[in-house]
Amino acid sequence: MASEFIAYCGLYCGACSFRVAFEDNDRNHIEHMPMYYNYLKNKPLEFCPGCRLENKCGECTIRDCAIEKKVEYCSQCNDFPCDKLKKFSNDGKPHHGEAISNLNMLKEIGEKKWLDLMKEKWTCSKCGSKYSWYYKKCTKCDADDDGLY
Repeated sequence: MASEFIAYCGLYCGACSFRVAFEDNDRNHIEHMPMYYNYLKNKPLEFCPGCRLENKCGECTIRDCAIEKKVEYCSQCNDFPCDKLKKFSNDGKPHHGEAISNLNMLKEIGEKKWLDLMKEKWTCSKCGSKYSWYYKKCTKCDADDDGLY
């Protein structure tokens, strides 16, 4: 089974704003999310186990399709990149825009190297604190990383 940090669609779950907010007990990661997430911003912080372990984010046709096709992530599918994935990666949400390139890289270098690269990308180089998809400022040392997208 693929790592719980690799979503079927190619997102790196270690940078999930909800997951990081819970793990670091820091609402800034949620409060800096775009307006279309406003309905979630006042909910209690809770651990998100990701789409592999439990369906917390609601319905996901990409996850359902990958499970049905018995692939660990979409780049293992013969139809990659399919219309569902293309639509997802072009829906205007910046972290979704990385899905296809993440999946191509994952296919090319393998899970371990990909996870190492993602962890490095989403970790403050000054103090080791985590960035999240929508809060790219370190909550511990105030470092700022505009280069994530």
